[in-house]
Amino acid sequence: MKKAKGIDIMVCVTNQRSCDRLMARAAERAAEAGEGARLHVVHCVETGRNFMNTAYEADAIEYLFTAAQLAGADLSLLRAENVDDALVGFATEHGVDLIILGAGSPGAQLKDHISMRLQRRLPGVGFEVVPGR
Repeated sequence: MKKAKGIDIMVCVTNQRSCDRLMARAAERAAEAGEGARLHVVHCVETGRNFMNTAYEADAIEYLFTAAQLAGADLSLLRAENVDDALVGFATEHGVDLIILGAGSPGAQLKDHISMRLQRRLPGVGFEVVPGR
């Protein structure tokens, strides 16, 4: 299947605190890419876990949906046995050209960061890790 003109940008979000920053960066990159850019906001958790890890999960999901809409993105909530597999599958299925993620916890080992694991499995995709505040 031939891909439509434009770039597909996937934004991996994990919680409300970082999602605005990541979506703003994705919107900047989409504007730089020009007409036809598509934004996909993806939140994925392991099967059996809550999506947002909060007692106010419905509110958090609503917030995420609204933030994605304001950024001009679609939102996908995924639940899978293996998060890495699900994200790779989503990126492949949607022809993603660029993945934007947060830097993660301070002090975490870079070799263990999800961006490194995904890069090994998606060699044709660009990655941008947005530092925390």
